[in-house]
Amino acid sequence: DKVKGRGFGDDYDWWSFEAGIKEAQATEKPAMVVIHKSWCGACKRLGPVVAASAAIKKQADQFVMINVLDDEEPKAGWSPDGGYIPRIFFYDGKHGEIMADVVCENCNPKYKYFYSSDAQVAASMERAAGKLSKAAATEAEAAAKTAPSEL
Repeated sequence: DKVKGRGFGDDYDWWSFEAGIKEAQATEKPAMVVIHKSWCGACKRLGPVVAASAAIKKQADQFVMINVLDDEEPKAGWSPDGGYIPRIFFYDGKHGEIMADVVCENCNPKYKYFYSSDAQVAASMERAAGKLSKAAATEAEAAAKTAPSEL
């Protein structure tokens, strides 16, 4: 199901958690999963930053954008380093797993998935898309090597 921006920008094509994960898997696209709460001050500060970001908007079409608010937060597997908020994860739709190594670089190492600027989010989006592009190229190379050659 599609959802509104919920403070993170109505210009994005936002999905609910379950529908977004299914879309990412069906399309084999990466997903950007934003987990936030309506009462959270840091979430309320980050939302308008994401909403207004040209750098994030430029890359958003490469991702299934998932917006998770309040009680919609998944219970298992989405708090690897704690339940703080907001958290932004990147999900590999092709392989069905969180890209645990795509974290906020040069941020607090205790809160790897906490972002406070659009530049930080955009940089992680670039890393996530780049990792998946490299993985796809490696898989294609491996498939080409194992394919029977023509005589």
